Amino acid sequence: MELGVALPNGGATVLTEDLVRLATGAEAAGLDSVWVMDRWLRPRHPVEMPGVPVPVEMPADGYACVFDPIDVLAHLAALTTRLRLGTSAVQALLQPPVLLARRLATVDQLSRGRVVAGLAAGWMREEFAAAGRSPANGHRLDAHLAALRSAWGPDPVEVTCDRYPVPPSDVGPKPFGRAAIPVLLGYAAAAGIRRAARIADGLHPYRTDADQLAADIALFRSAAAEAGRDPATLPVVLRGDAVLDPAAGRDRPLFRGTVVQWAEDAARVADLGVGQLVLQVDATVEATLSALEDLRSRLPTAGPCPARSTAPTRASHM
Repeated sequence: MELGVALPNGGATVLTEDLVRLATGAEAAGLDSVWVMDRWLRPRHPVEMPGVPVPVEMPADGYACVFDPIDVLAHLAALTTRLRLGTSAVQALLQPPVLLARRLATVDQLSRGRVVAGLAAGWMREEFAAAGRSPANGHRLDAHLAALRSAWGPDPVEVTCDRYPVPPSDVGPKPFGRAAIPVLLGYAAAAGIRRAARIADGLHPYRTDADQLAADIALFRSAAAEAGRDPATLPVVLRGDAVLDPAAGRDRPLFRGTVVQWAEDAARVADLGVGQLVLQVDATVEATLSALEDLRSRLPTAGPCPARSTAPTRASHM
């Protein structure tokens, strides 16, 4: 199993030195990847939109300051040589697909092919308002992802769908040494899992309950098979919250407990089909690196996440 760390690029405050120390320390410790989150803003008050329910509570304080994930990865690309650089996850529908494709491919060039694009539809209506867009349904990801992959394809790029049209154009840069950057899709409902099974290169769950994770992965596999794809070629990259808590009881969430218990959880999710863990550790930089290096030594090795896209890439799939 591969092991990555979610960097604290969002919070009430964000320290550049912590991002750098964690990334370079993760590489020195033999970890496989670093990942960064995406949020545009933390609204103080809800924005009213026709036909959209007002949220019961506002988003967490951790959204108050979020360093742009792709810019952070560009910085870390210059400071590392081996780590894969992942987004977990970019709110794709807030950005035009050609722009997002170009930004991701730029970092892929700078890092010599180390980018993994974790994407999600986005859910915060205030972000859509700030982007000048109406709240999105997940089905827009089909068209968005097809246009994004088309931009990575051979020139001239042409996208003929109504939502994201691109006239015959040269669009660069392209990904480094590969046809496309691998795309993992996050989700909030079963429809998102089925979408990932149809069009993504892998599934990116964020779960703390093993039973729910097992149900999600089972649905992902069955939906991939129904779509005519081989589930064995589509990785599951699990993101989770990791808390060092020696007093955690038997009914603890995944990755809450001692490092030995984390290793037990890793073996459990590996049996479900998870090939890579991305852990967001609630600890200092030093404690995080120490715990993850310890965990790394307790994990079995596995094959890497795919270095190429396996999903349909033509704009006609929109």
